Amino acid sequence: MLFFSSSTSIIHSAVAVLIASALTLTTANPLQRQHSFFTTNATCPIDTISCSNSHVSPCCSPTNGLLVLALQWDTRWGPSNAFTVHGLWPDTCEGKQLPANGCDPARSYTNISSIIRASDISLLADMNTYWPSNKGDNNWFWTHEWVKHGTCVSTLHPECYTEDAYRPHQEVADYFRTILDLRNKYDLYKVLAKHGVVPTEPETGRRPKNTYSLKQFKQAILSEWGVEPNVRCIGRRLQEVFLWFKVRGRDSYYLVEPHGRDSCGAISYQRKTT
Repeated sequence: MLFFSSSTSIIHSAVAVLIASALTLTTANPLQRQHSFFTTNATCPIDTISCSNSHVSPCCSPTNGLLVLALQWDTRWGPSNAFTVHGLWPDTCEGKQLPANGCDPARSYTNISSIIRASDISLLADMNTYWPSNKGDNNWFWTHEWVKHGTCVSTLHPECYTEDAYRPHQEVADYFRTILDLRNKYDLYKVLAKHGVVPTEPETGRRPKNTYSLKQFKQAILSEWGVEPNVRCIGRRLQEVFLWFKVRGRDSYYLVEPHGRDSCGAISYQRKTT
């Protein structure tokens, strides 16, 4: 046990402790401290564009502010008149991919189905319909997407919510609901059909003959939304369409020019067998 010879020594020691504590709070990552909630959404400028201002709080604008919405066409899964979701993937502002193990090990949840069921049963139903796994294990698929991509959306960190608005795992439900809302808003099947690009009858073999051109796909989407997508194929068979976004404010997504590559020439866009 330590004894001090005078009240002056006690005061000096107390001041030193207070200074050390203040320095610790100042230098700590604001998104790593426990039980510290965002004061109010009103502190965020509503017109900030992601990737345009590095001094904005990560709660106000996504740090990884270039995002791709990947929508799949798998003839074995999902409604016959809908593209299903692969994911929403944040990239760096330079278009580089983020770590494969995600951005926040502390929130690498493995029970996404249970979290969504407890939060919003209607959201779970929509995910089962529009976000199925082609391996038959939806929880595994959703967990992978959350851990690798969802944890990298800085505006969805728990400390970016006001304390009275946050419920445990609220950010998980918000991530998946945002993506399904984007899928509904940017209805690829409907837009392609509007411009005469509709699924053809199923064909066997590795080189289907009833195809569309890449230009037809890209022009249909450009005519409707003002930007082109990236279109991905396996051989000639349509696999995915990528739509690229930036974010205005915290969560207002808007389309931007593509930052990826196409992998299609002739595109076989076949009717689903589901």
